[in-house]
Amino acid sequence: METESDSAVVVLGGGISGLAAARTLRDQGQKFVLLEKCPTFGGLTRTISVNEFCFDYTGHFLHLSKYPTPADIPYANLNNEDWVRVFRKSCCYVGGRFVTAPIQYNLRELAPELLTKCIDSYNCRPALSINNSNTFREYIVSGFGQELADLFLIPQNEKTMAISLDRLSHRAVRRFFPSPDDALVRKGMSDAGGQEDRASGYNSQFWYPKTGGIDRLVAGLRCGLTNCLPNQEIAKIDVQRRTVTSSKGDAFNWKAIFSSIPLKRLCELTSDRELVEASRCLSFSSSICFDIGIRGSLPPQFEGIHWVYVPDRSIPFYRVGFYSNISHGTCSADHSGIYVEVGMPSADLAAADVSGYWQRRVLNALEALGWIRSRDIDCAVAHTIPCAYVHHTPERDSAVDFIVSRLRSENIVPIGRYGLWDYTSMEDSMESAREAVMNSGYAD
Repeated sequence: METESDSAVVVLGGGISGLAAARTLRDQGQKFVLLEKCPTFGGLTRTISVNEFCFDYTGHFLHLSKYPTPADIPYANLNNEDWVRVFRKSCCYVGGRFVTAPIQYNLRELAPELLTKCIDSYNCRPALSINNSNTFREYIVSGFGQELADLFLIPQNEKTMAISLDRLSHRAVRRFFPSPDDALVRKGMSDAGGQEDRASGYNSQFWYPKTGGIDRLVAGLRCGLTNCLPNQEIAKIDVQRRTVTSSKGDAFNWKAIFSSIPLKRLCELTSDRELVEASRCLSFSSSICFDIGIRGSLPPQFEGIHWVYVPDRSIPFYRVGFYSNISHGTCSADHSGIYVEVGMPSADLAAADVSGYWQRRVLNALEALGWIRSRDIDCAVAHTIPCAYVHHTPERDSAVDFIVSRLRSENIVPIGRYGLWDYTSMEDSMESAREAVMNSGYAD
């Protein structure tokens, strides 16, 4: 049966950016309805409990730059006593050994023959051309040399984003990829250890709940919110009639929309010819995430390690992380929690045999590396993330500018990481939602 809402504002998506938008609207006295396709809220910021373990959908950590502590985040209702600040300890698995991340600032930890090659290559690295059409690959080679690029930086990023770096613009770098720093690179060639503390980076420290998982953030944002409707997947957005129709057939009138739906999908839902056409050049990768519960402790080489980057193309995953090293409150005593991430082209996800082929391949690879023993596995859970990493291709910027401008002219405002088709932190996603509402004229 078709129903109608007389809400002035519709929020699409109940992840952290959609919830932040809803909280801002509510606190400003604006009537709204939030529509979420899943039976629960949180989007990718979600935690499940299995046996002795709490698993997130994958590694989700609260990196803060604008606000000093979780309690300072607007509308999140967080208590600092529930959170712990973690100083990152990550490494790269290269040449059969673990090298402190970022590897480009810790080259001395490489095997001697690899170190010599990386130094020689760095000293004769090509200059980056002055035009604005450099690819991500060219940026990496010019910044760090061909040897280190081939050894780690290129395969690691191509495994993660499931695309050739020749297809990505150097603008994909932004603040999430350490920029070349000659002083740090050269110091790391001769100084073994300590470079992680000296190397700046957006994720050099982060916050995580002392007990449970990252969905504590969602619980804070969700607290006190009403008119949030689950199981309302959007089927159509009629821009002329100002209605949103769900797959249930429910219709909602709107004067404005704040959308955290992936921008490409949002364009398709409008059925607007120009928006659909512009969105065709927006590409993205998918991820399969395996959460593994282990009886007993992790191998000694992982003591205190939060995650490991794995560039070797013969190994199926690009990163392995350790929940129990990040917070002891994620599992029972004498147990350990692991997450493993596999990247793939988005077109391949639907046909992927996740619980069969891919799970076997991942577990076999972990055991072959000596990182787990199959007899110690208590449970394994798989999640898929259809839209994991958006691609900053040369066409992306102009397409997004056109799409966002066109949508805003119709009072449809994209918010969050996927709504804005960008690579952002959780803090950035929530802040984009709050600022969008405050600047929209619907927060009076």
